[in-house]
Amino acid sequence: MSKALKVGMVSCLVVVALVSLPYFVAPATAVSVYYDTIPVPVELLDVLLSLVAFIAFGSALRGRSDPATVAGVTLVLGGFLAGITLWWAVVTPASTLVEAARMDALNGYRWVIFLATLAVPTSAGWYARTVL
Repeated sequence: MSKALKVGMVSCLVVVALVSLPYFVAPATAVSVYYDTIPVPVELLDVLLSLVAFIAFGSALRGRSDPATVAGVTLVLGGFLAGITLWWAVVTPASTLVEAARMDALNGYRWVIFLATLAVPTSAGWYARTVL
C-alpha cells in the first residue's frame, strides 16, 4: 500500500519538474507561446493539481486521511490532470517551442509531459485497488 503512495508522490513531483523545465532552457516568451495554445493555463493547472495530489498521497502515507477518500480524490485529480494535458498535447503544434526557441531537442516534449501525467492516475488506481 505505501509503495503506491510513494510512486504517486514521486510521479507528482516529476510532473512539476517536467512542466517547469522549459522555463529553465528556453526564453520565457517562447515558453508562454508553448503553453498558451489552449485557453486554459495548462502549466498552472498541472502544477496545482500535481501538488494537491502530492499532499493527498502524503497525508495517506502518514495515516492522517481516510484511505478511501484519498484514493478517490487522487484518482479524480489524476484523471483531470491527464485529460487537460492530453487536450493541450493534441492541440499544440509539434514545432511551437522548436520554432519559438530554436530548440530541436524539445520537439516531442509535450508527449513526455503527458506520459508523466498518466503516472498520477495510474498510481492512484493502484492505491485504490489496494484499499478498496
